[in-house]
Amino acid sequence: MTVSGQIFGYDPGGNNCHGVALLNIDNGKVYEVNIQTFSTAEQVIRYLEDCGPIIGLGVDTLTCWSTGESSWRPADRWLRGQYSEVRNSIISPNGLYGAMALNGMAVLLSARNINRELFITETHPKVLYWSLTQHRYSYKNRRDEMDRWLSGLLGKPLKTTNEDEWDAAFSAYAAFKSLTQGWTRDLHYLPEENDERIVYPCGAKTFFFWPE
Repeated sequence: MTVSGQIFGYDPGGNNCHGVALLNIDNGKVYEVNIQTFSTAEQVIRYLEDCGPIIGLGVDTLTCWSTGESSWRPADRWLRGQYSEVRNSIISPNGLYGAMALNGMAVLLSARNINRELFITETHPKVLYWSLTQHRYSYKNRRDEMDRWLSGLLGKPLKTTNEDEWDAAFSAYAAFKSLTQGWTRDLHYLPEENDERIVYPCGAKTFFFWPE
């Protein structure tokens, strides 16, 4: 599927750790990549509002919640079972830092207020990196190598200054692959357990596309 427009990637964090990436897509190809780091979620939201229309958002946060034990979701359990080598990177939602969940949801809700039909896919950059490379995520020790690898995926040179920017760019790439139907496995469609239900706080459906 060929798409054109802007795709937004966001890696939420605490103060001074909000990574943002904006991909400009033309006929299914990336022709421009912009990355930045912001201090607060409010700065991210204002940047998003100034960007103009976007067609997709990839974000490393919980785009849906579970009512079950420790708030584990089917997607979380599947990832932990599928990638035992990095299973410790998949933390129960109840154990996650508030900055990731709260700032991520603040930006998601703001994006949905701008466009109720916006395509949103959840990402998990560290596990996704292992899935595609069979290498452990280590930005501190392998930044140049990871930048080159992601540049190859995007088809454009990329030079990040911190892992928040890298994760945001990778999240934007995940949204790009999902929108163009390169990735079709949606982890949010995995079956629920009998003692849980999935809640979508953004209202409209969100996705969690993953490579086959």
